[in-house]
Amino acid sequence: MKKLYFAIFIVSNLMAVSPAMAEQPSVVPLDVVASSPPVPIEGEDGVHLLYEMRFSNFSPRGVELESIDVIEAGNVLHHYDAPALVTMIGTPGQETEGSAKLKIAPGSFALVYFDTILARKAAIPSELIHRVHIKASKPDVPASRTILDTPPLRVSRNAPIMLGPPLRGSGWVAANALSNTNDHRRTVVVVNGQARIAQRYAIDFVKLDAKGHAFRGDPSQNASWAGYGTDVLAVADGRVEALHVGVPDNSPGAAPSVPITLDTIGGNNVVLALPGGAYVFYGHLLPGSIVVQKGQQIHKGQVIAKVGNSGQSDAPHLHIHVADGASALGAEGVAYAFENFDVEGHVPSLEVLESTAGWDERPASSENRRREELPIENAVISFDGKSVN
Repeated sequence: MKKLYFAIFIVSNLMAVSPAMAEQPSVVPLDVVASSPPVPIEGEDGVHLLYEMRFSNFSPRGVELESIDVIEAGNVLHHYDAPALVTMIGTPGQETEGSAKLKIAPGSFALVYFDTILARKAAIPSELIHRVHIKASKPDVPASRTILDTPPLRVSRNAPIMLGPPLRGSGWVAANALSNTNDHRRTVVVVNGQARIAQRYAIDFVKLDAKGHAFRGDPSQNASWAGYGTDVLAVADGRVEALHVGVPDNSPGAAPSVPITLDTIGGNNVVLALPGGAYVFYGHLLPGSIVVQKGQQIHKGQVIAKVGNSGQSDAPHLHIHVADGASALGAEGVAYAFENFDVEGHVPSLEVLESTAGWDERPASSENRRREELPIENAVISFDGKSVN
């Protein structure tokens, strides 16, 4: 999975707004379709609600977004101005950059990725309203033509699926983990006529050694990487729904050793079916290391394979995500969390993984026990309570 460096632009002000935008119904020509109700999921920085909204322009003229307010019970939880929206908007199939993303052409659409973060002790809202402001075409345009209150988005009452550790030991960087801007979060794939985000909550675990290095010696050799060949564990009791084998490892930093398709993108992989109907996808496993069979019942903590570098991967790591189907990408991502882990610190960026200097700014104290959470992006975590220090 690719690496992406990012900044988050969120303004939280919790201010009161008027209960109604206007007496007249809005005629803003945007059709708004929201994703499934978001499941509240805890991270170190608060409770995350990840979801998407597609804005389709049914007008013969372009529409330009100015701001969006996320509203709950008459209060603004978050205000996203134009610069913030630029970082949140995706335009699949269109080559747009910067402020051009705010302009939705006639007959076109924009996909807005939200990560509404609530305080850890805050009450979870039952639903959210999104007040959309568009740029007026001329002065004195009535509010009904520039402001749209979207239909309520229900917030799920479900809890994330709780999982045990997928790995042992310390020094695991949660790359491309819980955030609103990483590659996993933004990978929309159309399979069998449906656009879905299987990797909405995916994580790439890359290991650092006791000195904070991802590799020692020649980085083009898999054996030089700290996590290569590490045991991969079953995160829950379940049944092996599917597996894919026979994909050779790549050389770190080089192109994949096989053509990338829906079958090979995850390299050697195992899909574990959980009793509740969700599926855990383990990707990029070491060739020949998978020790389970399709249909086999396995138990939490059981070794199922080893960390490798197969498929769409540029260095040894474990890719893991949970979805509502067994396909690597043709399913919808499902919220999950780990029962227990320690946060040892946070790498400033994924450039640490490519540096011979390694992670040399670790905190003196790393005791930060987390329960029933998902690691945030670039957190360095331990699954056994032991620190890399």
